[in-house]
Amino acid sequence: MTTIFLKVLYLFLIITINLYIGAYLVNKISARSEHRRGFSISKAGWFGYPALKVLKYLEKSYKINIWEFLLLFLSFFIWTIIPFSTWLVLIKLEGDLIIALLFYMMLIFIFLINASRSSYETIYQNVSRNVLMAYSFEIPIIFCVSSIVLINRTLNLKEIVGFQYQFWNIVYQPLGFVVFFTAVFLQIKLFSLTKTNNLIFKQNSEKEISGFGRFIVRVAYYNIFYFLIVLIIILYLAGWQNVYFLNGNILFILKFYIIFIVILLLDKATPLLDDYKYLISINWKFLIPVAVANFLLTLVFFILRNVYSLI
Repeated sequence: MTTIFLKVLYLFLIITINLYIGAYLVNKISARSEHRRGFSISKAGWFGYPALKVLKYLEKSYKINIWEFLLLFLSFFIWTIIPFSTWLVLIKLEGDLIIALLFYMMLIFIFLINASRSSYETIYQNVSRNVLMAYSFEIPIIFCVSSIVLINRTLNLKEIVGFQYQFWNIVYQPLGFVVFFTAVFLQIKLFSLTKTNNLIFKQNSEKEISGFGRFIVRVAYYNIFYFLIVLIIILYLAGWQNVYFLNGNILFILKFYIIFIVILLLDKATPLLDDYKYLISINWKFLIPVAVANFLLTLVFFILRNVYSLI
């Protein structure tokens, strides 16, 4: 019982600290790219500013709805099956990769339902459009994940990390990594951490200024962002594997924030994606065909090596 309590405490601290640091970095990079002084204009300054921002959300009177409650719950619960190290995993499952993706898709679904609500009703036309648009980016991700599963012959995230003790999966799957990273970037670009995306909040822009509800939405933003980055690290960049004398847990943190900052810089360097047809075109004309081709090549390689022993 004590071990479980400590793991829950560690997970909560890891998520909370990274949410805080992430909020700081997002706003600091945004301020620099827009030639603003950012946090330095605040009396608290530096790392004190995100705390003031949270208090600003909480001071507004706002009753959360059932979707926001589910959004808050699932955005933290999704981490209970994600291994951060060989021992720091709360729920151990054989096929945790599939469960993690299912939880992620549930989180996206609830997020988009909440984003399509106005003060009076849920706009179901927006829900269906946004869900189909977001889920279409899951298609290339699923093909890329399937290629990783073929190579490592497991659906367990810890085992996938374990199989990368000698060579990282990015060595075997460079094309899959490019597709996976691009699909992740476009999803993060779609939800947008730094600016409100009118493609998602088109009929519901007033919700962006709500109090505690807005805070929950921001937490969900970051958890979606973090989940995708952690998935990239585990599937392609060897997770917490040591590299020579370098500690794997420290490397995990370095990989996380390197990818985090790279995506933020790419986000600021590219225009806001607010054209539904343009997004669908990118996905179906580039990401999905390349992901399918990569999967077929991996499948052929798998058959030649494991069935016919020709490689």
